[in-house]
Amino acid sequence: MNNHYRPKHSILLMLPFVMQFFFISCDDAERPDDKDYSENIDIPWVHEGITELRRGDILIRANSNFLPGSAPVEDGWDHGHAAIVTKGSFGLVADSLLAKSFIFESNSRDFPREYQLRETRGYDVNSNPFLRNESFSPRYEGARYRLRLNLPEEQIESIIEFIIGQRGSYSSWNAMKRYPGNPEIEQMVQEGLRENWADNTHWYCSLIIWQAVLYVTGIDLDPTGGYYVYPNDLVASKHFDNTESHRGRARF
Repeated sequence: MNNHYRPKHSILLMLPFVMQFFFISCDDAERPDDKDYSENIDIPWVHEGITELRRGDILIRANSNFLPGSAPVEDGWDHGHAAIVTKGSFGLVADSLLAKSFIFESNSRDFPREYQLRETRGYDVNSNPFLRNESFSPRYEGARYRLRLNLPEEQIESIIEFIIGQRGSYSSWNAMKRYPGNPEIEQMVQEGLRENWADNTHWYCSLIIWQAVLYVTGIDLDPTGGYYVYPNDLVASKHFDNTESHRGRARF
């Protein structure tokens, strides 16, 4: 039995002390369900290493398990991060692979609005702060994940289209999940204030990915069902479980 996922019930006692810490910024887990994996012992919960990135892949830097309501993922850092690959690449060295690829992300830096949701290289030590990206730098090795949904290509493209279409929005931890059927949002759509029920003006890194997938496919990638969707929650989602024919979850 793989032992990556280790629920830590004692963390509930610490929630009052970490709430203030949580609101500052956005920057291998035992499995999050009770499924019996004993018959699939040859299919790892997480593959080690990557040699390619594809358009639509999701990159995760695991967050700290001290954040309230987060799925537990070992070796997480601070608030973690999430981004989607818009242009992939091949390579044997993970950091070079990242540097040759492009991602789209909502970042929490104190940037002008036009750079708060941006497309950038997966790894870039550029001297220009608006281009620099070290969210998945080598110092996070072992806490970086590549997640891949087993979806038709047209759905992958629709997910990316939704995410890139939010360019110009604000990055904020106050952003909220959107669900279909909300009367207030439906009214805003009718008045032309929103493109659709999933459209928003504020995002954080993992929310925009979660929202895009829910909007396009109806799949809820948050196994905790919490108010916030953390990078760890995406890692823990069963929709990235590995099978004999699909590598949904890899760590590098």
